[in-house]
Amino acid sequence: MYFSIPDTTEISAKRSTEQYAYTLYNIHINGLHHCSLRYSQLRIFNAELQRILPNLMQHIQPFPPKKLFRLSSRDIEERQMLLERYLQSIIQHKSLICSSYFNEFFFNAQRETYLNALADRTIPDKINFTVYFLNNHEIIIENLSLHDTLSKLFELCANNIQLTHEYFSYFALFLYKFHDNQLNLIRPLFSFESPYISLKQAQKLNETSCLVLKKSYWDVTYDLKLLDNPCTQNLLFLQCQYDIQQSEEFDSDDIHKQLNILRDNKQFKDYILLARTSTFSGYLFLRQCTIHDVTNENMSPCLLAIGNNELICYYLNEEKKNSFLKEINFKVTRIRCWKVNWTKSDLNITFEYLVRKNTLQWVTIHTVQAALVSTCLQSMVDEILMKRIDSSELIVHETMKNDRSKTNGSLATRTKSDLERLNNNELFDKGGDDDDL
Repeated sequence: MYFSIPDTTEISAKRSTEQYAYTLYNIHINGLHHCSLRYSQLRIFNAELQRILPNLMQHIQPFPPKKLFRLSSRDIEERQMLLERYLQSIIQHKSLICSSYFNEFFFNAQRETYLNALADRTIPDKINFTVYFLNNHEIIIENLSLHDTLSKLFELCANNIQLTHEYFSYFALFLYKFHDNQLNLIRPLFSFESPYISLKQAQKLNETSCLVLKKSYWDVTYDLKLLDNPCTQNLLFLQCQYDIQQSEEFDSDDIHKQLNILRDNKQFKDYILLARTSTFSGYLFLRQCTIHDVTNENMSPCLLAIGNNELICYYLNEEKKNSFLKEINFKVTRIRCWKVNWTKSDLNITFEYLVRKNTLQWVTIHTVQAALVSTCLQSMVDEILMKRIDSSELIVHETMKNDRSKTNGSLATRTKSDLERLNNNELFDKGGDDDDL
């Protein structure tokens, strides 16, 4: 996710007989307005995090100090920039954004901002949600309210389609929009959001915005765990069908013919297994991107494919449709760090990449979905780290079993701090020798 504070709002209000003014900082998530907060509210937020999670807060950018005198326009701009840096440093730490206080604070902030903006307009007590699948089919979830959380909506969707709890972690709700009769990803919904309000905010920018239930993981080996359950198999079939449509120009006509036959014969399991052999099974495609080509210092239009722990840039041949001049692969494990740059005239993601051993190079991709690319990178990193932790726990478990067969003495176990050392720095592969650029 990407937190930004692109602007502020000056409020003038009256308390008793006195007139007073204050500044609201408009906080956006991946480019969509989430909430508007006063400095004092964010100061309380920071103080509470410092109290309940002091060790984690040692690594956070300093919170901008309180000032004694009235702020000038320049002071407000400086505070806006410092608050944005502070929030961006907060979201770098998964333990902080997963904390109950973080989720409650930003959920309530979004709701209060929305209610204040409505003024005297009435709000319906009950709301019906339309949730789509990747084949444009929909289900209706009835009698929800503005105050219901993402987890409640997801559970109601799961109950509607008979998705059992053991499979919850493989699926999630996302914001999509319709374009050219196709669903296009905007971003995932986060646990600290009100689904209703976030959807309304998205629809202000694009009235075709909607909620979609789909798989939430990158590692296609997880597909095999979902094949034998009727509900998960159906969801996986829809995902495969969508992925094949997105990567149509990369697959042979032969595989499309075989897939169509399997679909028409309702052989969904076989369809999924064949679709997984496609080069871009499980990839997300972002079109209308440009990349700064370091070989000639030009901006080159490209198609960006994200999946399988890599980013692939396909340089477009502008003289021939669906033709590519070359491709460059960027492996996630060789990206040391990245940042989203958001200005009035440009939106891009820049990352530092290990080109060859001991050689790092900054790469910039310009796209209106730069924040989504950042979210995808972070979710891939989280998935890799989680698998490494699971592997570590399995090794510890097997070692303990072997040691018990040898001795009855006390056993050392892996502590939580040991597991926390599997961070992004250890994920970064410093030893690559091959040239990617």
